[in-house]
Amino acid sequence: MSYISISIIIPVYNTERYLSECINSILNQSFRDYELLLVDDGSTDNSGRICDGFAEKDTRIRVFHKENEGVSSARNLGLDNARGEWIYFADSDDELLPGGLESLVDKIHAEGNADIIMGGYEKYDEKGLLISRTESFPTTFLPKRESLSSLYQFHTPTNDYLGYLWLRLLRNQIIQKNNLRFDPLITIKEDTLFITQYICHSNGITVVDLTPVYKYKWRSDSAMGGWRKGFDYNYVTSFYALQRMKQEISRTFPPYSDIVYIAKEGLWIRYNWIKEKLEKLGIEDRTLLSSLQRELRKEKVGFCFKVQKKVRKISKRFKKSI
Repeated sequence: MSYISISIIIPVYNTERYLSECINSILNQSFRDYELLLVDDGSTDNSGRICDGFAEKDTRIRVFHKENEGVSSARNLGLDNARGEWIYFADSDDELLPGGLESLVDKIHAEGNADIIMGGYEKYDEKGLLISRTESFPTTFLPKRESLSSLYQFHTPTNDYLGYLWLRLLRNQIIQKNNLRFDPLITIKEDTLFITQYICHSNGITVVDLTPVYKYKWRSDSAMGGWRKGFDYNYVTSFYALQRMKQEISRTFPPYSDIVYIAKEGLWIRYNWIKEKLEKLGIEDRTLLSSLQRELRKEKVGFCFKVQKKVRKISKRFKKSI
């Protein structure tokens, strides 16, 4: 077996409680041909010192210390210094499952033309109890259009791959050649936007095998854990992420193709999600909604979906009358 060099990039910020477990889960992998880039994003706890301690013991580990500017900035610094043929992202409070890296690398050899290699994950609660896991799935090969479409799909056998970075191997050559980086101004769905941009610049072959490779630890105090508690204006950046995704897809595909329609629908759904979230919490922000509506008009999004909604209502009334 010929080995593939991987750069594993982990942004680190105040996760001293989980960090050693995360790093050890990588050092204990059966696949060994990788470098581990730990980017300390201005941690105020012992996270930075923990990173330095591991780097002193293993030459594959490189540590970067920077001012706190957010996860996107930390990932970008990792990309600026990555030397591997493939890129893998992980979060500093999660773990890789035993054999996870080797499982992903095996798929590279199964399909040499693939630009994305994907696995599955297990989700655990704060008590360490397994909540869910992706079911084993026959190895599937997705071309570019289907790969993009999958980012918008829910409640399907493969819905668990959505926009998660930590399930994927990405070709570093594609990232560097097209200068792909994360947008620090987008704090929600910045990962899905990055993946969309990557797919649009790739040959578009994704190899999917949902055998779990990653241990995701759900925490109520994490960014994702706090998603449902209230309204955070950072949520609005997810609208702009979907807008950028739509724009990227529109540049890649003909204007009337179904994937462009899907991207428009995704943007419309996100606008309504924000609107309904505000309404449920009793927040009146007409300035924000007016601003988002202007962006919808700019992207020519909305009218067709309003018509669809009215047609559904009329159809329901008609069926009831019958």
